[in-house]
Amino acid sequence: MKTTGIILLVLGILSTLGGILGTIGGREPNLSGLAFVALGGFLIYRANQKKEEAEKKKQWEEGRPDKVQ
Repeated sequence: MKTTGIILLVLGILSTLGGILGTIGGREPNLSGLAFVALGGFLIYRANQKKEEAEKKKQWEEGRPDKVQ
C-alpha cells in the first residue's frame, strides 16, 4: 500500500505541475492531479498507521504493554 501511495503521489505532483504550466501557457486550468496527491498521501499515512498498530499488537501479545507509547 505504501508503494502504491508513493507512485500516486509522484504522478499527482507531476500532473499538477503540468496543469500549472498549461495554465501559464494559456490553457484551461487543470489541477486534477491534486486528487492523486491526496490519495497517495492518504495511502502512505494509512500504511504507516497499520505498521504502528501491528507493532503495538505484537508488544501487547508478548506481554509488554508498558513499552507501548
